Amino acid sequence: MDYRFVKAFEFNFNFGTLLSVDFSTCSEASDLINLTEEIFNEIRDCINVRGIPNLIWFKGITNSVNPSNFTLITKMIRAVYPKQKIGIYLNCGIFQDEEFRNVFHGCDLVAINLNTVEHFQFSKINTCPEFINSKAVLEGIIEFSKNFKGKLGIYTLFLKDVNDSIKNVERLKEFLLRVMPDHYSVSNYMLNGFEPVSTDFKEGVKEILKDLPFKVIYMF
Repeated sequence: MDYRFVKAFEFNFNFGTLLSVDFSTCSEASDLINLTEEIFNEIRDCINVRGIPNLIWFKGITNSVNPSNFTLITKMIRAVYPKQKIGIYLNCGIFQDEEFRNVFHGCDLVAINLNTVEHFQFSKINTCPEFINSKAVLEGIIEFSKNFKGKLGIYTLFLKDVNDSIKNVERLKEFLLRVMPDHYSVSNYMLNGFEPVSTDFKEGVKEILKDLPFKVIYMF
């Protein structure tokens, strides 16, 4: 079976076997409304062939997706696989909307991409829609962390000459200590012509973050 939404069934060192589902082919919410059953059927077919994964991992969900559709998909999964763990990777911009972010309380793992907490060029560096309010986003993440019962991760991509400053790392650390995620992951974005961040910067990141009271995963 050729899949439109299921992209991979693979082993991850931190989470075990992952069945990865990508929503990015849904350009509009109206598209997803008619495809909820198709997404679930792909997941079920993959599980029948490959077995039950440790985690079904959703990504590619944006502000244009109706949150009730994601809720329906997770209910369909757990109706058939009641013990299945579900994780999701989200852009930080989604957390501005209280109704939207509350949808994800039912997940077992929520990973948030957050590349800067600086208000200047917040939307550009975090690849959010331009209408996003940085203060509302950050407050939304903090509020979510207070009530979320699953595992919470924050992910930062450092881009050379964009957000690779010690000040940015220090501000991120201050924010992380307010959120207190279960883990924090840092990596170096090197696609689309970006060069690696400097060795000095990498060492500076590790020095600044060395005393955080939760797991830090370095992917550079």
